[in-house]
Amino acid sequence: MSSIVLNSGLEAIATRADGSLKLTFSTPELDSTKCAQLFELRRKEVLMHLTTGPQISTKQQAELYEAAADLKDIKGKSHSQRLRAVLYRLHEQENSMLSFSEYYSNRMELMINHIKERLE
Repeated sequence: MSSIVLNSGLEAIATRADGSLKLTFSTPELDSTKCAQLFELRRKEVLMHLTTGPQISTKQQAELYEAAADLKDIKGKSHSQRLRAVLYRLHEQENSMLSFSEYYSNRMELMINHIKERLE
């Protein structure tokens, strides 16, 4: 597991079509070791903790450990990403006449309704 601590400034925040955010940070000039560490993390899911304080509180540490445990469970993709990928494969195997967007929407509604039926 790689870990790197950097001083940085949050320069920009932008919203994306899927509701996620794009954050742009800047750092002071970094030595080659820290640069290499950053490039190792490129395109990987990482845990990020932002604070303006000089120290991490006990509560923040606990939140970090909890979030890190969740991160380990992801193994590359979130559960929703995995489900979408599996539904895409099913869509291909069934040679569906629907677009994947329609197919995905229909399948998700079926699953949601199935689960709702089990609620009291």
